[in-house]
Amino acid sequence: MKKRLIVILILMASLPATGLAGVKMNIGDEVEIDLGFRLQTQFIAWDNKDATTGESEQLFNVRRARIRLGGKVTRWMDFFLQTEKGGGAGGSGYDMRIIDAFVTLNLHPLARIYLGENMSPAGRQHTTSSGALMAIDRPGITNYNLTWGLNGRYGFNNANLPDGNLDLSNDVSVRDTGATLFGSTSLSDALHVKYYLGVYDGIQESGEDKERYTARVQMNLFDAEPGYYNSSTYLGEKRTVALGASYDMQDDIATDAIEDAVAYTWYSVDLFADLPVGPGSATFEAAYHNLDLDDATQLLDGVVGGQNALQTQGDGWFAQAGYYFEKWKLQPWLGYETWVSDAVDETGSYDGWRVGLTYFFQGHNANIKAGYESIRTETNIAGSDQDSIDTFLIGFYVTY
Repeated sequence: MKKRLIVILILMASLPATGLAGVKMNIGDEVEIDLGFRLQTQFIAWDNKDATTGESEQLFNVRRARIRLGGKVTRWMDFFLQTEKGGGAGGSGYDMRIIDAFVTLNLHPLARIYLGENMSPAGRQHTTSSGALMAIDRPGITNYNLTWGLNGRYGFNNANLPDGNLDLSNDVSVRDTGATLFGSTSLSDALHVKYYLGVYDGIQESGEDKERYTARVQMNLFDAEPGYYNSSTYLGEKRTVALGASYDMQDDIATDAIEDAVAYTWYSVDLFADLPVGPGSATFEAAYHNLDLDDATQLLDGVVGGQNALQTQGDGWFAQAGYYFEKWKLQPWLGYETWVSDAVDETGSYDGWRVGLTYFFQGHNANIKAGYESIRTETNIAGSDQDSIDTFLIGFYVTY
């Protein structure tokens, strides 16, 4: 059996890849196997001063290191498995963990059931592939969503802002375990619709067994984006405008010293456009997010009178744009985001902007990204004398 698996992998490695897909192998009339990987390595220089030395920090970082295996078992059923590197102590290496594990039942284009561990459809960025991002990584405010940590992020989504960081997550952080009903269809040559309805385990910190419910609908003009996952730039391969809305909720995610059980509610609306303009193509994306945590002020974290969830609860928006020069395979891009917390002193509120440039050797399969980001907070960060963090990053990105 082991020898047979080695032979299969060798055969798969000899096959060509197209797009973001890995190598594929057909076994019989219906069975298809797809093997691929994703590797994103970075050098980061930022001025979030070390607590011990007071010096600014520089580091080399493996942002994502993944191996994926998917395919069709029958024309009715697909599967997908993906690993992710875990933290390695003292530079000694990494442990791997499963981050995606689901089976898809293909009943109809309007009724596909995803069952297992997967990304819940809480917003467009939450259903955008990490192998097809534009501005190095997702905006930091996308992490205020449940299972994404309920916190803001900086350094091109590499580190948590300490103020307002509730650090609530389930056993499969950034994913959730449950079932999603997904469907897509074209109402005409120029109008396309897809929807998501999901129920998941969510976060169970209150001792109550409550489910998480998520819904999303998206409409596209011109070209369709028919799959479960989107891209944040199509590099001239699509002409599309998309409008989406999502709603996400779970009761009793945690316990508050005053209110007892704390409910979570999140909604978002988003706009995306990727259109041919002049010698290339222009990309624009914007979204508004709103987070409600029942106005909890003493969220218990093992001690009485814990964290003030008002430093996390709030709303915000982001916008980002880029232009792809097809002739030179270059894409300059820029972005802005802001989050306003409900805390009386505005602790947890921040805004940030970023600008950068990407060179594409082979589209999203191989590219180099470089960017600069500046984050400004309304109050000093974690009681320090610092209210800003500036970051420079250069990274190599490969998806196969």
